[in-house]
Amino acid sequence: MLCAELERMEAQFDDLLTALENPNLTEQERRSLQDAYSRLSCTIQDHQKHGHDGGPCFEE
Repeated sequence: MLCAELERMEAQFDDLLTALENPNLTEQERRSLQDAYSRLSCTIQDHQKHGHDGGPCFEE
């Protein structure tokens, strides 16, 4: 089981992936979603490495 914060971020990540599959997005919407995807990806990686008082996040 993932920690609650990581679980929340991964749900947001899944929502972004789903939104990016929409063929009707404008170029600006697509870029905005891609930027959010990139930022969230980095945030998830940082949390996994240092998210709990400077220690790595492990599945609980």
